[in-house]
Amino acid sequence: MSIFSYVFGKKKLSKEIQECEEAAAKRPTDPNLLKRLGDLYLKSNDAQNAADVYVRLGELYSSKGFYPKAIALYKQAQKISPTWERPFEKLAELYQLQGFVREAAAQYAKLSEIIEQNGDSERAIAVMQKAADLAPGHKQMHKQVHTFDVKEKAMKESTPAAYAKPQVEKTDFFDLNQELDKEIDELFISETHADTVDNTGVASVFKAMEENVAQEGADDPLFLYNMGLAYLETGLIDDAIDAFQRVIGMGEKLFDSYTMLGICYREAGQYKESLQALNAGASLKNLSGEMKVGILYEIAQTYKVMGELQQALSIFKEIQKERKDFKDVELEIVRLAGGG
Repeated sequence: MSIFSYVFGKKKLSKEIQECEEAAAKRPTDPNLLKRLGDLYLKSNDAQNAADVYVRLGELYSSKGFYPKAIALYKQAQKISPTWERPFEKLAELYQLQGFVREAAAQYAKLSEIIEQNGDSERAIAVMQKAADLAPGHKQMHKQVHTFDVKEKAMKESTPAAYAKPQVEKTDFFDLNQELDKEIDELFISETHADTVDNTGVASVFKAMEENVAQEGADDPLFLYNMGLAYLETGLIDDAIDAFQRVIGMGEKLFDSYTMLGICYREAGQYKESLQALNAGASLKNLSGEMKVGILYEIAQTYKVMGELQQALSIFKEIQKERKDFKDVELEIVRLAGGG
């Protein structure tokens, strides 16, 4: 690319951003306009403004009840601005609203880690206690929250001659005394254990929380499938692949999930995996004629992207025999046969 093309491209992009900003100021609730603005910011490497717009768009979708899209947008904001607190807070709130308490707790744990890294230990503890409140079955995490709280206070107060049982303060977030009655004797802090691995930090608590979510989270296959669609639409291909794989692992929505998984792999440039997923879907029993034609079309599209044009042409012709008017099959055949 020449210097002239580079400079011209930058100027053109800046002009597009300015025009989009002006339009968004007049129509702040237009989802298509906001998505365009966020994408332009991202294209110009303005990660913070892009993340801000994605969060605004997520809030808009959330207010209208389109929760999977909102979640995908919050995760997109987290991905491009991983140390910004707001998308983690918004995602935690949305998960909590839907009753996905362990997922909400995991987001609060991540948020707490970010806050602690920014030097606000007191607020980090309060946010971690929110996570603890949402995951009362996670005993190890409660120990760590409690110990971390006591350790932080010990750093600010004079050290007593001998430690007694730590007294836990009541907070608006989580009644630690009630949860830790059976375990309080295990929570002594001793200066004689200087060589003990420190597992009282927020990062350790977050790790414990993340493991707990992975082990105990009750997944809803329909919710996961919708999240996969939202991830794909938002460009979070790896997250979409994971979501569809998990639905398949549950034995639910197999045809739809194999089809979407094949499309995701194709988008990611993993063509072998795309064909494997699509052929697995095509091999399912009791498929309708429409379903067979639909997944054959996706298989042909993968071959086409791979450069296997004769293979793609052969499949498109097979589809044409069954459904001449299916999508753009006739046009695809003309193009692949050298007619356009």
